[in-house]
Amino acid sequence: MNEYLEIQTPLVISSTIPIDHELKGELKVRTICKERKADVYYNPIGGLELYSKEVFKNDGIELLFLKTNFQPYPQFKNEFVPGLSIIDVMMFNSKDQVQQMLHSYTLQ
Repeated sequence: MNEYLEIQTPLVISSTIPIDHELKGELKVRTICKERKADVYYNPIGGLELYSKEVFKNDGIELLFLKTNFQPYPQFKNEFVPGLSIIDVMMFNSKDQVQQMLHSYTLQ
């Protein structure tokens, strides 16, 4: 999928990162960020209630929340249901449309 959409960001399977994999939630995310030497972490907007910008900042990591600006598209003859999956988006839209949608978001 990354190749098709020309996404250059390498993917890393979190279980291959040398951390304590018994960690959970915010602590695990922060530990992964520190191990990968990240200074910014992007999380979906749903994490607003889960993660603290202040706690990440104390670790030297800027926490940003990504809110997708869903653009309606035909889903057969059904009413548009936003946020299903990237597979759904790719199934009903051209490559160019998908790439445009991937850039339609706001950061908080």
